[in-house]
Amino acid sequence: MSEIRMLRTFLAIEKHGTMAAAADRMALTHAAVGAQMRTLERVCERQLFDRSGRSIQLNDAGRSIIEQARAVVAAYDSLLRGVADELSVEGAITIGSTVSSMGFLAANVIRLKVSYPRLKVRLAHGDSAELGRRVRAGEIDAAVIVSEPRATTLPESWERLYDEPLVLLVNPAMAPADASVSSLLKRLPFIGFETSSLTGTHVTSLLRRLRAEVNPILEMNSIAAIADLVRQNVGVSIVPRLRHAAWDEDPLLSVRPIPGTVWRRHIGWYEFGRQPLATAIVKNQLLAALAE
Repeated sequence: MSEIRMLRTFLAIEKHGTMAAAADRMALTHAAVGAQMRTLERVCERQLFDRSGRSIQLNDAGRSIIEQARAVVAAYDSLLRGVADELSVEGAITIGSTVSSMGFLAANVIRLKVSYPRLKVRLAHGDSAELGRRVRAGEIDAAVIVSEPRATTLPESWERLYDEPLVLLVNPAMAPADASVSSLLKRLPFIGFETSSLTGTHVTSLLRRLRAEVNPILEMNSIAAIADLVRQNVGVSIVPRLRHAAWDEDPLLSVRPIPGTVWRRHIGWYEFGRQPLATAIVKNQLLAALAE
């Protein structure tokens, strides 16, 4: 439910102090957080934030509804748990995911097993197009896929979970700290993201906007494989910054922001048709994990 996601974002702002911090925790862009809060203000028919200073802060009206927002979110989570307990949720469902999001999905499915030991969640992997087709064909129940934001109507449903910006990935041994992105792209071999993919199309467009000179040596459609080649000093690459990869802690990888990049890869939950309660439970676990 988009309203519950909006309230989770509102509570994240209160907890972490700023919209920017909440955007990071909720895996949303700052613009998406701002849009959600403007919608919430329209629904509440009052301003909830003080926008007069350099930063946007909760005002008295915003602080006055914090406890109610907490109660609504808690009631929603309790409702799902209560219905699940009452119906003794069990059986098996199959949830698909792209390889790059599988760790996030699998970790949260394992957490669910504590509360629902009789629920069996099978995981399937594939690219987004294949997973979308399998969901529509009824071969799997839902999937975490890459998609551009779009309006959907029943029986189709896609809800954004988080975004991943494009970054430059380079081995620090090949990249002095003061080296610019353009100089690294020009000097080092370039490992391209498959141009026929959605991400590859946007990488190509970004290189064109930057007027970057590159020396392409190969194309791949696996972020993990590209990252491994970068570790081995094969070259540099532009890839989505995986939200759930510990690249910052990897001594063989340096992640550099790219000036002028706007596009982000959008990761969302995709369903088609009426789904069993168990799929809602899995999706709610993912949303709750993003809000923690």
